[in-house]
Amino acid sequence: MSTEFQSLEILVDNQTTQGLIAEHGLSMLINAGRKTILFDAGQKDALEQNTKTLGMNLTHIDAFALSHGHYDHTGAVDFVLQENPEVTVYAHPKIFSRRFSIYPGKGPKEISMPPEERLSLENLADAQLQWVREPKKIMDGIWLTGPIPRFQPLEDVGGPFFTDPEGIEPDPIPDDMAMWLETPKGLLVVCGCCHSGLINTLNHMVAVSGQKRIWGIVGGLHLKNASKHRLEVTANVLRAYEPDFMVPCHCTGEAAINYFKRNLNAEIRSGFAGYKFTGDM
Repeated sequence: MSTEFQSLEILVDNQTTQGLIAEHGLSMLINAGRKTILFDAGQKDALEQNTKTLGMNLTHIDAFALSHGHYDHTGAVDFVLQENPEVTVYAHPKIFSRRFSIYPGKGPKEISMPPEERLSLENLADAQLQWVREPKKIMDGIWLTGPIPRFQPLEDVGGPFFTDPEGIEPDPIPDDMAMWLETPKGLLVVCGCCHSGLINTLNHMVAVSGQKRIWGIVGGLHLKNASKHRLEVTANVLRAYEPDFMVPCHCTGEAAINYFKRNLNAEIRSGFAGYKFTGDM
């Protein structure tokens, strides 16, 4: 059954339009007709400030999905739950993992979910916090991938991520997941950071849904460190799926966005906080 998709609006992103604030993070609001889903919560203050500037609130959302446990996607969890204490939250159990990024020449940076946000989730009733361990339908025509199988050898997690500050144990980010909406035009793919890889993510969605048509792709694709070869292979797969449009943002990287603009027939629009599109796109 298709969802009654009406609109998707980016509320938090690294880039923004006039009047909203930018933040290294991501949050999107999806209006599916009778149902509304918040996907991720940004890093800190942008979600609250931008929703107020836009004249909206989150009291009406029906579901709150978290793509993975990094701070830049979970930093305003407590704000969301203050706005809507009864909303059902969907996440993978590994979302609470301790994790670090360690770039060459720099010390370890903790990138886990902030403690106060973790506490807000841990205090929820079991029925309100829904763990997603496999593909899960959260409402008619709207699914979360659950953990995404990693078959494409070129697709790493996109950065030097570890579960310890010494950089001994690599973090595979097993909690990474994405969402898809089944529309009459095909699947609308919504990604947080796509640490599982865009090829793996699309292949998994198509295999689970049984639908081969990709209408569009929106979100962070974590390709800022991708090699030219990886971009070439990714573009080849995208050409095979023939999406009508892509709205890459957040962690995708300008080089990857420009590569897709040069090498794909799809309409490519860089996303930003305040960007909104409807089913007419």
